[in-house]
Amino acid sequence: MSKLIERLEKVGTVAPTPMGFGANRAIEKAKSMLLIALSGTKSAAPDSKLKVDSYIIAAGEAAISELKAAKGAAGDALWGLWTDTLTTPSLKDLKGEGGDFFIFSTVDAPAEVLANDDLGRLITIPVEFPEELGHALEEMPVDAVLLAGLEEVSPLSVRNLMQIRSVRDLISKPLLLLRTHSLNRDELAVLQDVGVQGLVVDLRSMNVKEAIQIEDAIEGLPPRKTRRDQADALLPRVSQRAASHQSDDDDDGEEEEYE
Repeated sequence: MSKLIERLEKVGTVAPTPMGFGANRAIEKAKSMLLIALSGTKSAAPDSKLKVDSYIIAAGEAAISELKAAKGAAGDALWGLWTDTLTTPSLKDLKGEGGDFFIFSTVDAPAEVLANDDLGRLITIPVEFPEELGHALEEMPVDAVLLAGLEEVSPLSVRNLMQIRSVRDLISKPLLLLRTHSLNRDELAVLQDVGVQGLVVDLRSMNVKEAIQIEDAIEGLPPRKTRRDQADALLPRVSQRAASHQSDDDDDGEEEEYE
């Protein structure tokens, strides 16, 4: 399984209290939110003071030359490739070069790439993603979702949070948010509460200093305040009309039972 997907699925969780020998050791707590850096093949900053959980390397195509350049840009960090020119052979090459995942941002990508479960499979969708496609996406072999369309919005509004939450309610997969502008700690806290598990900072637009500030803010995030856990929050919704129809059917059943 993709290491990035494993880390995303552990966001906000706390390891069980140790028992037996060594039980006095500290309880391991997963991160409140992952920080992922997006860069080109020549602009990653693995040697800077910025500490990220992974790199996303944007490349024009998944040719061997691009893959080697992406690997070099990420250094020793976990990394994956973002390109829309994907094929089954290119994904094998990506795995061979040490890539952990791939991202595609068009539903016109070849369906065959979703059969590759050796790598993490991420799709980019717009914040205004249609509800009917959201339900379909939930059943697709995609491991995580990168939400785009709010990269430059600053400050975030309540409407923006509602847009994010509407997508969150459609899917149970890990949700990441793409940003080109900085966010303060309070904004990160509310993003955490509406179900965002990872923040992708675009270093092609955002300077490293701003990214480091976001890193520090994430480190200081309090525990998630949501009133329900992810699994409960992401159960399929029943429309009001369907619920009303179901209620009528139940009432009819009760009347027949007592006749």
